[in-house]
Amino acid sequence: MTSLLSFVSNFRNENPYLSEWVEYHLFNGVDHLYLFDQDGSPEAREILAPFVASGRVTVHNWLKIDRKWDIFYKPSGKTYPFQKNRNHLAYAFAARKYRNDTRWMLKIDVDEFLVAPDSNLSIQAYLQSIDPTAFRALRVPRYDFGDSGLLERPSGGVTENYIRREVNPSNYKDIANTRFLNGNHFCNSSHRWSYRLINRAPIHDLRNSDQPSLRIHHYYTKSREEYFDRQNICGGRIVDPEAYAAIQRRSNAVEDTSIPRLLPPGK
Repeated sequence: MTSLLSFVSNFRNENPYLSEWVEYHLFNGVDHLYLFDQDGSPEAREILAPFVASGRVTVHNWLKIDRKWDIFYKPSGKTYPFQKNRNHLAYAFAARKYRNDTRWMLKIDVDEFLVAPDSNLSIQAYLQSIDPTAFRALRVPRYDFGDSGLLERPSGGVTENYIRREVNPSNYKDIANTRFLNGNHFCNSSHRWSYRLINRAPIHDLRNSDQPSLRIHHYYTKSREEYFDRQNICGGRIVDPEAYAAIQRRSNAVEDTSIPRLLPPGK
């Protein structure tokens, strides 16, 4: 086992944000990124090339998947609990192929940033403090960030421009302890993993803490322009002005500037 923490991520149409997202996480304690390319653009390959050369990023071509025999496979669009898409297949592939190469593994999107809000306790330090036999997963609260009043895409990075979020976390993601992880053949979720049936351990739910040691910042909408021009991979977001306004009322409630101080020097 060579890594403490690895990410598994699918990406498509993320070129404006990809470099910032990779640099932030490699700087802040993520050992390796397993990326599944659903974009296929030369620009994406160029952005990722130096990170791949460093040995800390692995990219899989995930554009064409032949699953005509699989009645539960849905290549695009919103899925029901019994269906799976390319994302789900990528997570299962990573669980089977890489679980012995890392202690902790997180499914995360390019619009999500893992944060250790206490400047005295890094992501790595916190994970090293956890007994590897005690929990099968860490349930990390996820906060949605709104548009911060921006109508058009601003210059600069995501983390410096979007500084307003919801008061309480509206979702979560699990960081799996790979000691307990199974092959995830039937786990069609972007938030949870599937675990072995024997020698199980409980999930440590960080949402139960007033000051969780880890949290996820989800830059859900970005600017108004970007929300209506762009869809996520699954195409599950509602493109409706009233729905958008409701999201902003919830997701712009409080200011949170905890991320900019965690960026690499000069960023």
